[in-house]
Amino acid sequence: MWKDPIVEELERYREARAKQFNYEHRAMYEDMKAKCRQHELEGWRVVSRVPSKKLEKEEPQPV
Repeated sequence: MWKDPIVEELERYREARAKQFNYEHRAMYEDMKAKCRQHELEGWRVVSRVPSKKLEKEEPQPV
């Protein structure tokens, strides 16, 4: 099976980063937030994803 070298590189990076934080998601999240705050202080524009609207369930129309 053919392997994508870019995907393999991302997997190695992700594994190294997780290992750096002892696989603790909260620690990785806190580090990311601290980096975002630092970038903002340096003048970078940090954007957030706008939550999508919840779609209301439509009732089926009688035929």
